[in-house]
Amino acid sequence: MKLTKDELSKVQSMLGDFNQLKMKLGDAELSKIGIVKQIELIKEEYAVVEKDLAVKYGNDAQIDVKTGEITDTKKE
Repeated sequence: MKLTKDELSKVQSMLGDFNQLKMKLGDAELSKIGIVKQIELIKEEYAVVEKDLAVKYGNDAQIDVKTGEITDTKKE
């Protein structure tokens, strides 16, 4: 006993689609891992810059990132 040509074709097509989707999911996960690593690097770099600015302008300095204006929150 065997599947009909149509049944076999349908099953093979569905398995092919399933395998393609699994590969896409794997690619997406690898991409996600890469993006998460990039975010972590930016966070680390930001922490260093933030620390340097705190040393230079004080821990209570508030920086407007649009204008670069610095205000001291202790004085307000």
